[in-house]
Amino acid sequence: MKLSKYNIKTFLLSANQKIEEDAEFISDQLNNGSNMDFVTYPPNCGFTEEEYNSLEKLKNDPNLKSALRKILADNSAGVLFDLFNIIDGTSEPDERFGKWTEICFVDKTDELAENPDFLHDELYEKYWEWRKIRPEKTWKLDNYDGEIK
Repeated sequence: MKLSKYNIKTFLLSANQKIEEDAEFISDQLNNGSNMDFVTYPPNCGFTEEEYNSLEKLKNDPNLKSALRKILADNSAGVLFDLFNIIDGTSEPDERFGKWTEICFVDKTDELAENPDFLHDELYEKYWEWRKIRPEKTWKLDNYDGEIK
């Protein structure tokens, strides 16, 4: 069984809606000078005091808000596009991450509904594993300086 046309349409329209809504929400928060408590990735937020101070400079600038909205939406769409390429089998994940046998989306059956696996539950947890194996960089998204186990 494969994914039905109506599920493909609904899923991709929902993805586009979330891209736009999240970009709008974040650009609104920055433009209003709101605290950054809404940031969930990386799991410990990761902002330094200096970064918070710099973000304060972004508020009340409608042109910057518009530009940020477009940059955030482009980033989200790019990530989804790359993930869909992996799902479609037109690209593969980095072989260092482990074995890959390809996957596909299918319409949910009663049998599949009985034993659900939730990817969203593991996304944030896997950040720390990613952080341990990512290539050495001079920056990181979080502000944790301890050893990651």
